[in-house]
Amino acid sequence: MPRTSTKAEAAPARRLATDYRLEDQVGFLLRKAYQRASSNLVERIGSFDLTAPQYATLARLYERGALSQNLLGRLVAMEPANIRDVVLRLKKRRLVATRRDPTDKRLILIDLTTAGTALVQQLIPIEIACTATTLAPLKSDQKKLLYDLLGRLAEG
Repeated sequence: MPRTSTKAEAAPARRLATDYRLEDQVGFLLRKAYQRASSNLVERIGSFDLTAPQYATLARLYERGALSQNLLGRLVAMEPANIRDVVLRLKKRRLVATRRDPTDKRLILIDLTTAGTALVQQLIPIEIACTATTLAPLKSDQKKLLYDLLGRLAEG
């Protein structure tokens, strides 16, 4: 009769000759750092019923003004299907509106509404505080270096 146990039994650790550790992988560390930053943001903007991608979309429109959906998606690093869904949700909440580009009638431009602009202006100081919380463990020179290195990695 097979033995049964109520205790979880630990599997023997498997180690490669290279001593691979997940904690040494840049993607894993970036994901953990992103999760921390995203969690800090969502905690503070959750009462506004916004996700981090929705906030990024609103903030980019605030910075740049009216943009095509394609360009907006690229500027917030989102896939076309994802930016489409984000824009639809924001449009439903009347935070963004669409209109034809006066110089190229084929293009639909997305822009902030008055309510969207007011919301972004309210959220910017909150997002700045979130960034400060995320970067709190770092010294000033380390923060500058981190921004430089992340910028290089992001640009390829």
